[in-house]
Amino acid sequence: MSAAAPSLTGDAAAATPAALQIRQFVPAGCGFPPAAVPVMPWLRRADLRWRAAPRPAPGLAGASVRSHAYGRHALHAALAAAGVGPGTRVLAPAYHCRTMIDGALALGATVHFYRLADDLRLDAADLLARLDAGGPPVRAVIAAHFFGFAQSLAPLLAARPDVAPLLVEDCSHVLVGGPPAPGAAGLGGHGRFGIASSYKFHPLPEGGLLWDNSGRPLPALPDRAGPLAELRAAWHTLQRMRAPALPAPQPVDDSRPLPDDADRLVADGRPSSQFDARQLGRPALGFARWLSRHVDARRLAERRRARYVQWVEASRHWSGARPLQPVLPEGTVPYMFPLLLQAPQRQFPALKRRAVPLGRWDDMAVSDCPVATRYRSALVHLPCHQAIDDAQMDWLLNTVSTALQAG
Repeated sequence: MSAAAPSLTGDAAAATPAALQIRQFVPAGCGFPPAAVPVMPWLRRADLRWRAAPRPAPGLAGASVRSHAYGRHALHAALAAAGVGPGTRVLAPAYHCRTMIDGALALGATVHFYRLADDLRLDAADLLARLDAGGPPVRAVIAAHFFGFAQSLAPLLAARPDVAPLLVEDCSHVLVGGPPAPGAAGLGGHGRFGIASSYKFHPLPEGGLLWDNSGRPLPALPDRAGPLAELRAAWHTLQRMRAPALPAPQPVDDSRPLPDDADRLVADGRPSSQFDARQLGRPALGFARWLSRHVDARRLAERRRARYVQWVEASRHWSGARPLQPVLPEGTVPYMFPLLLQAPQRQFPALKRRAVPLGRWDDMAVSDCPVATRYRSALVHLPCHQAIDDAQMDWLLNTVSTALQAG
């Protein structure tokens, strides 16, 4: 059963394009317990700094930067500015979360998916073949830096400079405005537009960024959330300053099968339920923007890198699973730890039933990319954020090890 589409207003009320085939995993009825450790970071006093950092920006000379409620809304704005609409095409990576294509669908465009390599590098030959194929004109090419690891775009643009004006860099897995990243020079500066999701790294209630590398000024969005929304966001953030206690050991039944209808194929050409078009015309809350400038980004980066290395070291002793990115380049600040399961039909429910906090892009459009088809169920995302303490990390490592042995 597909998610209900939100009501669209303004330019988001464009004609709905032809339906995509969407493969969905529906966890209702699976009996999974709540995650024992939050997937996203929560606010900790130790991670704050009293002196405000420079305003969040990609650090790109000449870029015009604008705040948005979420990265998905910034991506919608970038696509709209690029001329995306009915009768046009958008090229996107075949491995994707639904929000990566929501903006294009909301604008009435047709989305085509290009192939990826095993390490999620884009297949340049396949992308260019789809760009040159007949049909509606391509107005945007989305390129993602998955999990914070820099996607190499220079060879593609050297071969075809005409791709640069179409390029929208999805940096929603990148710590934008953080400490300098020597291994990611120029990240977010290869095409005209870039977008980021601040709340995925900082303990924020929301936060997204859009930047235009052409130097054209982006008009500011009106602050229209209101004081009540600001107070509610601040209260919610303060309430999350303490993580829940770790659960007591409980017997787990790994023999129980998942419901037959947990995995479904639906036809849907609408944005997902995560795309709220009512939020398109406003920036992130003032509280979120203020808090992002008072987070110690260098400490955040160091802790994330340290937790990632712990995952990598532990995974050396696991059979049936391996890290997608076993080497953490200098300067890379990871968003999540991507772990590739050999037997996801057994291992995924074994992890979920033990309250392991993990994500998986199992709500994805069907494509002819074998990597995306496999990774939809086999690639899980484990947290490595800065708020995880030593006891929680020990619990995570031990529980994942136990689950993989059982699964």
